[in-house]
Amino acid sequence: MASTCLKKLQFMNNFLRAVKLASHHWPSVAMAAVCSFAVAALWGANIGAFFPILEVTIRGQSTQQWIDDEIVRLTTEVATKTRMLEELQNANVVGGARENVEAGRLDADIKAAATQLKSYEKLKPWVNKFIPSSPFQTVSLIVAVLIVSTLIKHFFLITNEVLVGKVALNISNDLRNRIFNKAVTIDRTTFNGYGQSKFVTLVIHTTEMLSNGLVNVLGAALREPLKIVACAIGAAWICWRLLLLSSLIAPFVGVLLYVLTRRLKSVSSRVLERAAGFHDVLLESLGNINTIQSYQREEFEQQRFEASTALLKRNGLRFIFLSSLSKPIIEFLGIGMLGTTIIGGAYLVLNQQTHILGIRICDQPMSVSALLVFFGMLVGMSDPLRKLSAVYSTIYAGTVAADTLFPILDRPSLIGDPEKPRDVSHPHGSLTLRQLSFSYVPNHEVLSAVDLEIPYGSTIAIIGGNGSGKSTMINLLCRFYDPTQGSVCLDGVDYRDMRVQDVRSRIALVTQQTELFNETVAYNIRYGRPTATDEEVETAARRAHAHEFIVGSLQQGYQTRVGQNGCRLSGGQRQRIALAQALLCDPEILILDEATSQIDMHSEQLIRESLAEDRGARTIIIITHREKLLELADRVYKMDRGKLVVAEQFSTRAA
Repeated sequence: MASTCLKKLQFMNNFLRAVKLASHHWPSVAMAAVCSFAVAALWGANIGAFFPILEVTIRGQSTQQWIDDEIVRLTTEVATKTRMLEELQNANVVGGARENVEAGRLDADIKAAATQLKSYEKLKPWVNKFIPSSPFQTVSLIVAVLIVSTLIKHFFLITNEVLVGKVALNISNDLRNRIFNKAVTIDRTTFNGYGQSKFVTLVIHTTEMLSNGLVNVLGAALREPLKIVACAIGAAWICWRLLLLSSLIAPFVGVLLYVLTRRLKSVSSRVLERAAGFHDVLLESLGNINTIQSYQREEFEQQRFEASTALLKRNGLRFIFLSSLSKPIIEFLGIGMLGTTIIGGAYLVLNQQTHILGIRICDQPMSVSALLVFFGMLVGMSDPLRKLSAVYSTIYAGTVAADTLFPILDRPSLIGDPEKPRDVSHPHGSLTLRQLSFSYVPNHEVLSAVDLEIPYGSTIAIIGGNGSGKSTMINLLCRFYDPTQGSVCLDGVDYRDMRVQDVRSRIALVTQQTELFNETVAYNIRYGRPTATDEEVETAARRAHAHEFIVGSLQQGYQTRVGQNGCRLSGGQRQRIALAQALLCDPEILILDEATSQIDMHSEQLIRESLAEDRGARTIIIITHREKLLELADRVYKMDRGKLVVAEQFSTRAA
């Protein structure tokens, strides 16, 4: 029970954190709140304005005459009942229970009439000064005021919605940026655990749900209850006991909403899960379009995508159905209140009574006009109640979205800077792997007790079969992961004691699976060093033997856009641009992970000559299956089932 309550508290707490972000935009929030109060006040005032219209219309009197008559009636009533109370008290000095009850009733009537009398006496000078003496002119004036106040109300309403929408969009935009920042900075273990599709869902779908929830909680969730309160105050001013009687059905409605809330929570969570699955299928299919078409699997992928969208639609419809249930439930509250009032109010007016079943409901018998205005106030409450039914489900979906977003935002990266980072000279003296072990899952080591020292300026090559641990070791050298055991050190300083940026700024990595941006060739080459000049970009391209095809084959040369992930270039062209990108950074450690696997033999020979010129100027680590590249290495190592050994036959040849 305690754990369930704690989960619910945490569930709402995440959404409250999103709402608190609105404090950063407090001027807009404050102005929106002012507009909400203005809308609510005008909403209740417009309905209340019908009371004098009805009184004037029904009685055919001017407002001044009506107030004078009310003052005379109440003055007479106070005097009469005061005299009756005095007589009762004089006749029964001690008094029995019945006499005490009657005395209490008279005393309550006197106080109620006296209070109403004072309000009319205060109102009379204002009525005499500003209200026309003609009944028709009075009605015309009130109608004109109603029209103007309605226009003013809608001005405040539009202002409120614009301000709230602006704040919600700012918050959702900020959360999108934070989710993206988390995705690009978090450690690889956590990123792979969530997956690309999960982050896409968070950025697009989840933040949209949260934004809709914030729009409603900052707008309608404040504005509509205020309208209800304004009407409730007006109804209570007419007869607060009758209002209380009409609210007897509210607890039953509250129970129904609680049950509905529990269902909405689970369905909202499933909607987000299905959205993640939808994006997973979408990204996977579009990312493997060549494989799909080459194996004629278009129809299968279409069916798979249709199945994912069908699941998303099914859960979406379920959410819509449950959300729609809140509308009749809340409207049932409004109808129930109105029905109770009609029955009770009709009894009081038709029989000119102040009690129902012996319970005092009003201090004075209600007039027809007062009862009609009371009905109007309840109808005025029912419209915001109806709107709240739509707001309710949206806010709850927003709480589910917040409960998905914030745990990810709060999750710390496993790769981070130490409190007191240590500095290492540039360039470093040596790169050392000490008893390096790593496993992606417990009890399954990919690397086991690897020891290796690489002096600065040396060139080493690593060979080995697929799954032997070569790429994993590269991931550790780039500090995409931290070792399970052992350490990677620069000049004896553990990576974990250095700033992440300090480690990675010394390294340039070129992989077999080249990653390019849908920008120009120059942009991609300059990506690791944005301040590089055009001459430096061209020099790096020449060293990677990419300049020739850039100026000879591409229509716009260095300003040619390469397409999504370089789709307009061949595999070899992409690898040469990636190599130029790495060389432009002038790294201390250059890592080539099958970086020439898609380059023709002639171009590879030229690249090999360029790399040979760099020998001694930087540390070069080569992972390759091509024997010609092994000739560059001072020493060749072999990975075998996570262990590193010297490959003597290649090392002798390299030497």
